Amino acid sequence: MIRVDHIGLPARTRLDAARFLAGLLDLDLDRDIADDGRFASLKVSPEFTIVFYDFEQIQPTHVAFRVDDATFDAILKRMQSQGVGYGSQPNDPANGRTDHPLSERGLFFRMPDGHLFELMASSSGEA
Repeated sequence: MIRVDHIGLPARTRLDAARFLAGLLDLDLDRDIADDGRFASLKVSPEFTIVFYDFEQIQPTHVAFRVDDATFDAILKRMQSQGVGYGSQPNDPANGRTDHPLSERGLFFRMPDGHLFELMASSSGEA
């Protein structure tokens, strides 16, 4: 069996990046972020962690999540209330649309450091 445990992403400021994403995904800052002085680890789920580390030159990365409909709706509302741009296409992640090419509903958004995140809603209930 093989499963992804974590992914490392460069950030100008590791804690800012972890807090930004935690706020959108409604994760608990005290419980879900651990910082050891070199890495800010954001526990996205029991099986998956994003580890942000400080780095000056950032090569943007793409990370995609499949979420259930209720989670998608809640994240979309937080994005709208916080003024975070989102869009239906990877080359246009700020068009304000959710008509995703691979899912009934989905969106892309960029982190302040340039990383492209993708959310795909799963109406089947399987996220």
